Amino acid sequence: MTQTTSTGLALFSLRVSIFLLMIVWAVLKIMAPVSYAGSTEAPGIFERFYGFSVDANTVYIVGAIQIAFLIAYLLGVFKTVTTGGVLLMNLSSLIVSYEKILAPMAERGNILFVAAIPVFGASLAHFLMRREDRFLSLGK
Repeated sequence: MTQTTSTGLALFSLRVSIFLLMIVWAVLKIMAPVSYAGSTEAPGIFERFYGFSVDANTVYIVGAIQIAFLIAYLLGVFKTVTTGGVLLMNLSSLIVSYEKILAPMAERGNILFVAAIPVFGASLAHFLMRREDRFLSLGK
């Protein structure tokens, strides 16, 4: 395998694996909007992490837009916009969960939040190499 071929396959695997991770969260916005919007009994993800509340209809819209955006990312089109958007989404998740990342073993901590660090790194690497990502890509 040449370096060009291995680089292309590596970038393709980044694109697919990042898509698979992020599409789960986007689909959850459609399947379980209350977990994001919250209810009278408990605040939703938007309020707990981002500091503002939204209604279920807004969550549906955000989920639908995110799904369309992620499909464009998977197809490799509009690379600067889609890889940049994925990078910004992962950066925002990293920023809003920094307390849980810094103290994963603390009371009510969750070590799974630490996974945001390599996900951000993978997103950054993919953004920086987006022009070389041509394997099974519809964009240039």
